[in-house]
Amino acid sequence: MEKSKLTPDPIRDAPDGHGEGQSPGAVSIMPGRATRDLRFVQYPMSFFILSYGCSHASAYTACFWVNQATIARTLQISQQAVSQHFNKLIAWGYLEKLRKEAPARPYGKKGAIWRVIYDPRMTWEQVLANAPEVEKTVEELAKIATKTIDLADRGPKGHLTKARKQPVDKSKATQAPACKPASSGDDEYKVQLVQTNKVELVHNYYKEQDYKKTIDEGICRRICANYTRLVQETYGRGWVYDERQMSLAADLIRMGYTVDTFTTDARGVVRWLAKNNKQAPQSLQYFIKRKTNDSKPKDAASIVKHLGSKMRMP
Repeated sequence: MEKSKLTPDPIRDAPDGHGEGQSPGAVSIMPGRATRDLRFVQYPMSFFILSYGCSHASAYTACFWVNQATIARTLQISQQAVSQHFNKLIAWGYLEKLRKEAPARPYGKKGAIWRVIYDPRMTWEQVLANAPEVEKTVEELAKIATKTIDLADRGPKGHLTKARKQPVDKSKATQAPACKPASSGDDEYKVQLVQTNKVELVHNYYKEQDYKKTIDEGICRRICANYTRLVQETYGRGWVYDERQMSLAADLIRMGYTVDTFTTDARGVVRWLAKNNKQAPQSLQYFIKRKTNDSKPKDAASIVKHLGSKMRMP
């Protein structure tokens, strides 16, 4: 960030005559062991680049997204030199690359994601587990919820989904209800008749929200929290869930998922999508549809196509 005469900042501006940049914050926290690492005496520019990354690092996760070209332009050195210093900092245990750069990535930041290693004893998963969740404003939560619902309605591939119309059997439409006794008279729509004659039937008036309450809310929240952690670990950004996602988590449990089986399945999906430069599913509706498709019986053509793809030479 460049200095501005309109908004001078003596705390963040470089001294006059010794630079035209402005630091992103008032202070920069360096790993304490770096100040006693004698290797930086031989490579002082490596220490300077480490301090540059620390000045941009997040307060909770220690991640930064500044690419090497920007650092090279700011420090007036070549990008190749910056890359060599980054390699030294990785080998010495001060930096970790969490995600590779991908200029063709359709969404989000296209550069690499780096993490400053303040405590070498802690893994990236432990850092995420200890990082507090940053509260969002009401407007931000409403915007995220609206976007999530829109993406869920469009399906996993972005196409608008249309419900298939079920064929109506006209011959059965005129038949009397099977649960109606002969002496019912005007009791055709009494609820107790369904309970007496066919207890397995579900009442039409049974509210869906009452059905949702039969699933433990804590389990649904664990599924959503685990998926949030998977997206954060893979893409470096969080995934916010709302009441709709909690409801979809309950549907996943009814389909046979447990917290462990869903986490294992979701981890494989998210890692495969990230490997192919694709975004993670924005809604748990993706896993419901995936589970539904897996449970459908496959015809001979689908089986042959599946076997053929496995036998294909690399």
